[in-house]
Amino acid sequence: MKNISLTLIAIGIILMFRAILYARVLLKDEHTRNLAGWRLLFSFLWLFILGFVAYALSIASRETSIVDLIVSGIFCGGGLFTLITMNVSVKTLQYVREIMYRERRGWLHDSLTSLPNRRLLMERIENAITTANVTKKPIAILMMDLNRFKDVNDTLGHHYGDELLIALAQRLRHLTSLSRMVARMGGDEFGFVFENFSKKEALALSKKILALVDEPFIIDGHRLSIGGSIGIAMYPEHGDAAQELLQNSDVAMYAAKRSGGGVTLYAAGINEASLSQLNLIAALKHSDLTKQLSVHYQPKINLHDGTTCGLEALVRWHHPILGDVPPDKFIPIAERVGVMKTITFAVLHSVLAQLEEWHALGLTVKVAINLSMRNLSDENLPDDIAKAIATYHTPPDSLILEVTESSMMSNPTLANTTLTTLSKLGVQCSIDDFGTGFSSLAYLKSLPASEIKIDKSFVTDITTDENDAIIVHATIVMAHNMGYRVVAEGVETADVLEVLQILGCDIAQGYYFSKPMPAEDVAAWIVMHNKNSIAYVSQRLKHG
Repeated sequence: MKNISLTLIAIGIILMFRAILYARVLLKDEHTRNLAGWRLLFSFLWLFILGFVAYALSIASRETSIVDLIVSGIFCGGGLFTLITMNVSVKTLQYVREIMYRERRGWLHDSLTSLPNRRLLMERIENAITTANVTKKPIAILMMDLNRFKDVNDTLGHHYGDELLIALAQRLRHLTSLSRMVARMGGDEFGFVFENFSKKEALALSKKILALVDEPFIIDGHRLSIGGSIGIAMYPEHGDAAQELLQNSDVAMYAAKRSGGGVTLYAAGINEASLSQLNLIAALKHSDLTKQLSVHYQPKINLHDGTTCGLEALVRWHHPILGDVPPDKFIPIAERVGVMKTITFAVLHSVLAQLEEWHALGLTVKVAINLSMRNLSDENLPDDIAKAIATYHTPPDSLILEVTESSMMSNPTLANTTLTTLSKLGVQCSIDDFGTGFSSLAYLKSLPASEIKIDKSFVTDITTDENDAIIVHATIVMAHNMGYRVVAEGVETADVLEVLQILGCDIAQGYYFSKPMPAEDVAAWIVMHNKNSIAYVSQRLKHG
């Protein structure tokens, strides 16, 4: 019995020593070594071992009993339990560290190419600036945009575009070192930071980068040739902060792109008009863009009963430096630089959230959102819109998506497929700027649209231009025969409104009724103008 007891205690001591090895791992780890609980536990483990040894010496010097055997078994079991607990603790710590590593890597790296992303590049530039303040060495910040990449996506599909980006990332990865970083900024843009680089060295390396880009890519048997445009900004000459340097390299890159490609070094001498547009481009691509956007709403009036039957959502952009930028100035550029989806979905989420709020007040209204040519060419658009709608408690038929004739005709088949899928979700579709495009009536008839909007260029002079009046009347008759309701936009006078009513137009909108207004003014405006819902909505507003 004595031998069994001593053996059990010896096993317990061995298990405790193994547990101490795991405890040492926890004490060395930067996340747990400063926790008092682990240090206290480590001390207790040594005390337990001393207790085990003392009890073993006690047993060895006297006769043992069944009680000693039971206590020895408990000691052995305690050692096993402690070992298991410490083992699980260490493995849990390792698991958590792995998750933290993956989360940080995912947060700081591009999921497609595994290159660093904009966030990590910003960190690297900030660290490089800190070092350069001591070493007094220059830093080169490069921004590269691919030429003809959009053609690859549009003609062969996004799969080929993605594979091309992955292949290019492999080529660019060879440029990295302790003092160099390559990052994918998003889309077809790449950023570079080169520490201890002069202008001459930066220009020379930029040409090598373009040579790598110019070399044809073989993707699934297709030989693809693209090019690149690079802009360079130097620290400290062109800026003393990471964001300023990135923006200036972006400006230089678009200057290079406008001149047909190649390399451009940022300079204050870039002409005023170009600099204004390039600064606008850089601002559009800033990560804070969506925070600077807001949505205003312009009422749509039912001409049969005078009530507000809907609203059109119109995006507004207030930049902290550029001020209020008109939509007709930034929307075309946003299309060109690939941020239109970001803007569209910022507006969509804002509208859906606002509709949810209005519906809670008992205010039932439909809101129209404009889709661009770039939006319609996105095969994922229906799924993305469906996910957005599912996020809010808003009926899909509260949403009207407006598309122009010209945007549909850029890819009629895809546009038809996209709009058909959206209509199956319950979302309504409207053909905007009708009469300004070149679509055929046969094509329009095949679209799942419920509404046609007559462009304001035909409406504004309807009281003085007989041809405009004839065109508007013919459009209204044709649309009604095809089952569409008709909206006239750009109504600014009572005379124009009267003519539209005589011609049988269904809905009108324009400055005659109201300018676009912020969301907080909409409910009160509708209360003032909707004959049939004044009492109901007023009561809701008082109790809301």
